[in-house]
Amino acid sequence: MQGVQPINSGLQIKGYNPYEQATFSRGQVAPPSTVQPAQPGAPVAKPNQGGFRAFGTDTYQSYQSAHGSPNEYTTNIQAHNLTYRLLEGNLNIKVPYANLDLIDRTPENPLHLEGLDFNLHMKQAQLRVSDVDLTLTADYFLKSNPKLPVKDMRVSFEPNNGVKVEGKISKFGIRLPFEVNGTVQATATGELRYDLGKVKVVGLPVNGLMKTFGLSIDSLLKLRDPEKGYYTQGNSVMVNISKITEKPGIRGILQGARTHIGDLELTFADSPEAAAQARETANTKEPNYLQLSGGHFYYDGYFIKDGKVRMEDKTPSTPLQMEKDGETIMNLRKGYVGVTDPRFAGMIAGKLGPDSSLKNPQTQLNAKAAELKGNMYGFIPLKLDLQFDKTDKGDLMFTPRNPKAFGFIPLPEGFVGKQVQKMVEGGVPYGNGVSIPDLGDTYLGKLSHVSHQPGFLILKADNEP
Repeated sequence: MQGVQPINSGLQIKGYNPYEQATFSRGQVAPPSTVQPAQPGAPVAKPNQGGFRAFGTDTYQSYQSAHGSPNEYTTNIQAHNLTYRLLEGNLNIKVPYANLDLIDRTPENPLHLEGLDFNLHMKQAQLRVSDVDLTLTADYFLKSNPKLPVKDMRVSFEPNNGVKVEGKISKFGIRLPFEVNGTVQATATGELRYDLGKVKVVGLPVNGLMKTFGLSIDSLLKLRDPEKGYYTQGNSVMVNISKITEKPGIRGILQGARTHIGDLELTFADSPEAAAQARETANTKEPNYLQLSGGHFYYDGYFIKDGKVRMEDKTPSTPLQMEKDGETIMNLRKGYVGVTDPRFAGMIAGKLGPDSSLKNPQTQLNAKAAELKGNMYGFIPLKLDLQFDKTDKGDLMFTPRNPKAFGFIPLPEGFVGKQVQKMVEGGVPYGNGVSIPDLGDTYLGKLSHVSHQPGFLILKADNEP
């Protein structure tokens, strides 16, 4: 098998900056502009100078050092037993195990997991796809390429690397039903190869007839451009997965392919030894999770630097569905986290709950505190500051400050503090404030730093829980 190759510098595409309006739009992602590919040989932008400088109000500051080692703009992902949908939802990929590196294309800004501004290196990965999902994908592909002679394709995976393909092929203006039984394997060059076995057309065996008339898969399908990533070679169909995934910036070397009833299993790794380790890890019994480590990235309302964040499944009896909202619990194991205004607003609403005496809560993260507004008992306008800090045990806490009714009538902080303590779901009284060990579905490690910036709440965890 091939050894791992460096990420193609030509794939370092300068995409839109999803953070250029983050502080002005309260964390909402800016709309994409036209993506301009980098010129061949052009230097990749260097990360900005400086250490930890979080969440400025004029521009979003990068944390990177003057020159930036690859570790500073690489985020590692390890995953166990999850699923993800691709190609407009037609292809559902099962991931028993994956060890991936995301290399930021725009290291002067945080990596955007949802904006896909990164290249992906599959260091180790075992992926599975069902024949049902592959049939849907084949139908999608054939409909987008109407000139191809094959229609109504159906794929079935069988034991011992067997693959049956059924469909209709147009010849001389007539659509003829066919059935092909063959085998699939990974080649020494990292391609996926499908070798033709028994062939039936209109229910009749035609292997001998094809040989008599000099017909082959190559002469029928006429896929003869390897640069497209798929091509025919005699009675074999070759799929160069690395070529197909090169344009979106995905690097993976196919090390193995095998079938089970209804499933095709593909193993990617930098070496045969790494592939064997991936297969062993995929078969271990572990909770469903997705773990992100290192680098500097944005995900779902959080900016995270030098962190370890573990997404755990709320429904462990089924694979973790990454595209499904509300499926995960987020554990901050270590590192810096900047909580954006929209994410913070959702957290506070969740902690107060629908039965809270404070109705219609609204929040805004300011330089020294978080402003909270609402209607006490539904009709008394109340405004107060929530000053966040950490307890002596490292839990997140806040203290109500400067409470006012109707915008100008001062209220006793002690009295309001007691009322707030009753409102916060899962809160623990701490002085005049409330200790909150979790923020909804976000669980925090032991915090060593808590501070405010306009538009952000800054947290730092040093010890994994």
